[in-house]
Amino acid sequence: MRRLVVTSLILLTTAALPRSGQSQSVYQVDQSLKGTREVGIFASGRILSTEYSTEEGRSAFGGGLTFGTHLRSSLVVQGGIGVNYSRQEFSYYRPPLWTFTPAISLILQRSTVADVQPYGIVGAGYEFVSYTHPRCDCEQNRSMGIGNVGVGVRKMLGGSRAFRAELSSQIGKGGPAFTGMAGISIFTGGNSRTRVRPPGRVRTEPIVPIPRQTTTVQPATRPAAPPPAPAPAPTPSNSVTRAPSVSPLPSGVGAVLLSFDGTQVDFTQLDWREDAEALIDGLVVDLTSDAGAGIKVSIEAHTDNVGSNAANIMVGLDRARAVREYLVSQGVSPDRVRISSMGEDSPIAPNTTAIGRQQNRRVIIKRDN
Repeated sequence: MRRLVVTSLILLTTAALPRSGQSQSVYQVDQSLKGTREVGIFASGRILSTEYSTEEGRSAFGGGLTFGTHLRSSLVVQGGIGVNYSRQEFSYYRPPLWTFTPAISLILQRSTVADVQPYGIVGAGYEFVSYTHPRCDCEQNRSMGIGNVGVGVRKMLGGSRAFRAELSSQIGKGGPAFTGMAGISIFTGGNSRTRVRPPGRVRTEPIVPIPRQTTTVQPATRPAAPPPAPAPAPTPSNSVTRAPSVSPLPSGVGAVLLSFDGTQVDFTQLDWREDAEALIDGLVVDLTSDAGAGIKVSIEAHTDNVGSNAANIMVGLDRARAVREYLVSQGVSPDRVRISSMGEDSPIAPNTTAIGRQQNRRVIIKRDN
């Protein structure tokens, strides 16, 4: 019967875990942990139940392992097992005393969009106790069903880890047992590679490519006559106007060659770089021309302030890296392109509005020589 109970708990926990072969990170588009799996490793201290211990020997210590699935931003189903050891000092029981406690619980929590997430626990399980009784000098085994209730808190340490601490009570026949645990949770699953920001208000007008510069060469046999000047092309609203210069690109270290932000490119989509390619193509023409072949560039990415700054720096690096990969794929040498991320440290608009956050999610390409 005991083996059947343990096996059933393990199978139920395993069945609750999502099976997705396309997961790469832990955060959904709404920034929550919905759809992810959480594995927790804990150290624990315990006050044993008087049902199988004496008042003088109720202290124990050990650890626990949990497996959870975030069904919603505020709901988790979790299975786990705790193992604790007591020396049974100053008691008539002989050491050691071991407890094994598998349980399945529901966790009701503050939305995982927040960095600090208090939660409550309610569940049930079974407890197995093994000890040596002095009267017969033989091993004794006890087992009983328990209810599991408690409270805890989770503090996010980045995009895929969190610190957890909780206090719970295992209520069964006889007096309850109390367990305090602290440890680290690791998250897997999700649909995106990085912590993606929620979409804001996106402009509805189509993105117009930057007009490419072309040069018409007249055959030498024709009379020397200047070609008619082409009509100036209108400057698209989502492009950057470059300062007129004899060279194809502005001169001077730090000169801005191109910039675009969330009002022009939907950074919330996995294929956001395709939105930006039309803006970058004109720069590619200049960088691969004879006049621009020796120019080095730096790609600087910025984010809004949603989430921790450490996570935002990683998001910025991923965006800058995507632009560099596109430049390299179009023939720009990798040693001519440097990337950096400022995270949320240099906003150009208030982060209190959706349009302000869109403007702060931006990529700036500058001259590096």
